[in-house]
Amino acid sequence: MVAIADTPFARLDTEGRLLKPVLSANTHVDGRFGYRGDISYDAPDTVISEVFAVSESGKPAIGFLAGSIKDYASLPKLVETFGAAFDGDGKYFIYIADLPQGNRFAIKFGDVNIFAISIDGTSVYNELIDTFYVDKTKLKKFDTSAKLDALADVGLKYATLSDYSALSYDDGLKQKNAA
Repeated sequence: MVAIADTPFARLDTEGRLLKPVLSANTHVDGRFGYRGDISYDAPDTVISEVFAVSESGKPAIGFLAGSIKDYASLPKLVETFGAAFDGDGKYFIYIADLPQGNRFAIKFGDVNIFAISIDGTSVYNELIDTFYVDKTKLKKFDTSAKLDALADVGLKYATLSDYSALSYDDGLKQKNAA
């Protein structure tokens, strides 16, 4: 069993950033801790919502995280707030409400890779199912932890970079503002 104190979520929990948890516990995969809920960053009312995240025992950073934010401009603050909880080995899918429809950016912040994806009126859960081609009918039979495990298993192996425009945060901001 992995305690939250032994995960990259510990600092976020201590700072009171983990909000409305649906799951904050070990998953069905041995040595894996999962979190579902919202996480505040920057100001208390600035959140990444509908978070799906896991960390593996013995790993210093969150291995997989997906969630939704309102403003592309807040992306650097999100990465800064997570700090060492993000690293170059993780897979981070950030769905962004004000990114024009159809935009998919691969953005580097130091060694951290962020997949920035537009989201329009749907849920992170549905977006992940579409992105990862996961069988929605099978997932319906799973409990919260098993759903997170299934999505994280695919997300941790995700390597379809050809679907994303590799660019800097500033270039993404220019593209967003030009649309």
